[in-house]
Amino acid sequence: MSVPTQTEMDLIVLKLMLDGEKRTRAQAKEAIRQQLGLSEEDCSLKTSSGVRVYESRVGWSVSYLSRAEMFHTVKRGLYEITDFGRTCAEQYTDSKEFYYFLKKTIAERNPWKHGGSESEAQTSKEENEAEQTGQEGEVSPQEQIDAAFTQLNDDLQEALLQSILEKDPTFFEQLVVDLLVKMGYGQGLPTQVSNDGGIDGIIATDALGFDPIYVQAKRYTPGNTVGRPELQGFAGALGSISRGVFITTSSFAKSAVEWASHYPHATLVLIDGKRLTELMVQYDLGVSTERVYRIKRLDGDYFGDE
Repeated sequence: MSVPTQTEMDLIVLKLMLDGEKRTRAQAKEAIRQQLGLSEEDCSLKTSSGVRVYESRVGWSVSYLSRAEMFHTVKRGLYEITDFGRTCAEQYTDSKEFYYFLKKTIAERNPWKHGGSESEAQTSKEENEAEQTGQEGEVSPQEQIDAAFTQLNDDLQEALLQSILEKDPTFFEQLVVDLLVKMGYGQGLPTQVSNDGGIDGIIATDALGFDPIYVQAKRYTPGNTVGRPELQGFAGALGSISRGVFITTSSFAKSAVEWASHYPHATLVLIDGKRLTELMVQYDLGVSTERVYRIKRLDGDYFGDE
């Protein structure tokens, strides 16, 4: 048979894991190849970047199913199906119906999504209706490129966050200092772990260290929000220092954000997990450039067009 589409592959990969086996991505790709009986010609099909098409689609399916909590990471790179995933695999037989459900589930379980306005809900409803009536994909190539770029960045940011959470707290403290240095705020160093007084890093913004920035880093899971008491403790640790940055892998409670914005004795900057990974991508920390695409347009000046 030919290589399944990405939509078809999602359900195929989910049903593969019904046997209860724990698999790495590589093992899932090989199992799918054997299960589908893909020919040498099918297996030789590659994307424009040289990746085998079927391997690429299996890999994306594993990512999507993990984000939807249908797969569980036993340890780094090893996956097994969850009870939720098993229920879904037994419930769905149509790949398109499952595709729409998978997209909806991923959106609902986004750790940085805290509900939305009525207009946002209506927009989402209209998008879903467009998909169901076959209008999905009726966009310009530029929109497709933009959407793909956004998706790749979103997936990269989630991978960054997961990698951070798998490291120890000391690594995260060094990471946030490295980020602020990359952003051009000065030279930095993490404080001694055993005697940091609530301060995890110090950025020297001038050669003599007259106006430092104090940093606190909290490596929390996405659902564990940082509350007002943590920020009050950080503010107390600042002493006479007038600038502080609190960085977390999770998010901040609304009450904490409001308190920090009105704190009179120092400027407190709060960076949550989403903003942290955005900045890491923007300032090339922990990431590397795989490929650069140049999109060109007709030069109206050359051709004398208005």
